[in-house]
Amino acid sequence: MTDGFNRHVKYPAVVLAYYRALWSAGAQVDVVPVTADLSRYDVVVAPLLHVLKGDLAARLEEVVRRGGSLLTSFWSGRADEDANAHLMDAPGPLGRVLGVRVEETDSAEPGVVNPVTLRDPRLDRLDRRGEDELVSDASLVFEVLVPRGADVIGTYGAEFYAGTPAVTRNRPGGLDGGEAWYVATALDDAGVEWVVRRVLDRHGLVGPYADAPDVELAVRSRDGVRFAFVLSHATEPVEVAAHASGVDLLTGRTVHQGETLVLNPTDVVLLREDAPEVPA
Repeated sequence: MTDGFNRHVKYPAVVLAYYRALWSAGAQVDVVPVTADLSRYDVVVAPLLHVLKGDLAARLEEVVRRGGSLLTSFWSGRADEDANAHLMDAPGPLGRVLGVRVEETDSAEPGVVNPVTLRDPRLDRLDRRGEDELVSDASLVFEVLVPRGADVIGTYGAEFYAGTPAVTRNRPGGLDGGEAWYVATALDDAGVEWVVRRVLDRHGLVGPYADAPDVELAVRSRDGVRFAFVLSHATEPVEVAAHASGVDLLTGRTVHQGETLVLNPTDVVLLREDAPEVPA
């Protein structure tokens, strides 16, 4: 192992790993620049956020302060927009909201794995795999964390840092406030999905077809009307319960919430959703 950065880590690969987890969970995702207004987002996922431009750190902290969730990863908060290192412990200006300090950063060649055990102590129910914890094969980068208020969600299982934090969750405003998650290593896809699902679940943002293999829901709005695209990427027929009532604009038939939709491979349902009823 070596100290510091790792040429085998590719930014697109890390970002796509988190995007795959969001897609698998059926979340509606916007890809926005770092200058974007974040005030309308409940969840911001920003892995490998090495460079912090302008007031980005303050705006991310504001997301958490108003009750939202921030999810970021190793190497984040290391430099400013001129690539100058911040004159403070990593993760730099994000340290306060994340509630951790990075004490050391180790790197490894591809194929070197450190098992990370993930367990959320707030959960009193089993996750969708029928387990209350998951062991993820982490690789490439292993940051050694010192919690400064953050809860430990995942711990390393090997090397000299066995038993130390690998994934943390900070709630700077207490139980009723927002959350800031930090993933200090490159988890495998199952591990990334485990973390992402818990972040989304807190806000009710896991999609209605999250547990249907290869079924995608994309929602667009125009003039106050919601249009839902239900797409099957499966190679076999799939049955799902309709998430809403409305009219399938491709066939003209009326669909009722909860009725079974049979989706053949490459099928698409384009649902113009009925307006939700307003309680009297």
